[in-house]
Amino acid sequence: MALEVLDFELPPIGTNAFVVADRERAACVVVDAPLNAFSTVESLLVRNGWTLEGLLLTHGHWDHTLDGHRFAAFGARIFGHEADRILFSEPQVMNAFAMPGIEMHPVAVTDWVKQGDCIELLGRTVEAREVPGHCPGSLLFWFKDAGIAFPGDAVFRGSVGRYDLPGGDFAALEASIRRQIYTLPDETRLYPGHGPPTTVAHERANNPFVRG
Repeated sequence: MALEVLDFELPPIGTNAFVVADRERAACVVVDAPLNAFSTVESLLVRNGWTLEGLLLTHGHWDHTLDGHRFAAFGARIFGHEADRILFSEPQVMNAFAMPGIEMHPVAVTDWVKQGDCIELLGRTVEAREVPGHCPGSLLFWFKDAGIAFPGDAVFRGSVGRYDLPGGDFAALEASIRRQIYTLPDETRLYPGHGPPTTVAHERANNPFVRG
């Protein structure tokens, strides 16, 4: 059965949280945890009788991890990259570029993943690809059999992630996009951390920041 992707744009700055569901298995995986992601997911679990197999964090920036501690308290497996360890464990280091008054909690990552690691979720293999440049620990998660990928803030429809934040580097970001995103099959559907979905083929041909 095909996977279903549910997209929730959540506060405080319109960050996407994705629920990747297999209704036949009555199970799901969550990608990123902005504010209110946990209550959104919890209602889906209760209403559909789903189990939660894991939370995939594309990177450690505060707007993607605000509800991470709530998933940890729930007992979820949480996947992230070790290069962002300090952002997960000491999120207050991001105060200078977070919204004033935002309450941030440490996120206990249970599974550190790196380039080429394959994770078994929803009865499928999910490949992790490192896509630094926006953030040192940026990851793309590729559900190969389903033809979908989650690049976080590395690339957006018609744009790319900021590279002026601490740890950002445009040369690294450009290399990540060319080597790790544009090498995916053309038809791969990309679900970025902000904004609407797109495809590899569309970005390779049209993205004004990094042409294929």
